[in-house]
Amino acid sequence: MRRFILASHAYMSKGIKTSLELILGKQANLSVYCAYAEGEPFFKPLVIQEVEDHPEDEFVIMTDLLGGSVNNELLELTTKGNVHLVTGTNLILAMSILLTCRECDDVAAAIRTCVEDAKTGIVYCNDSEIDSDLDEL
Repeated sequence: MRRFILASHAYMSKGIKTSLELILGKQANLSVYCAYAEGEPFFKPLVIQEVEDHPEDEFVIMTDLLGGSVNNELLELTTKGNVHLVTGTNLILAMSILLTCRECDDVAAAIRTCVEDAKTGIVYCNDSEIDSDLDEL
């Protein structure tokens, strides 16, 4: 089975999950960890426990910030072999990963594609060429 984890500073991951479930419906294999929320800094042992409780499963962990403490704390999990870690998560990236990686054969390749695709959704909308592209929609 493939499992997905959103981990972020404060409540960002909870907000992304709420939005994902509004758009995609209930996500049974998606866990959320809100680091440092309500004074709770100890998210890492909880994530490790989830991974260790399901050694036969493959995990895709999505974090908020490259170089941030949440991502840095979870980097060591990538040595386990059944954990993929991606950072810079936003709604479109998380949605793409959930839809693409659920049943795919090559998770690493799928994640790389999702990351590249998500980059195209980050746009400064005041640019005139963007305005004309939107007019065509």
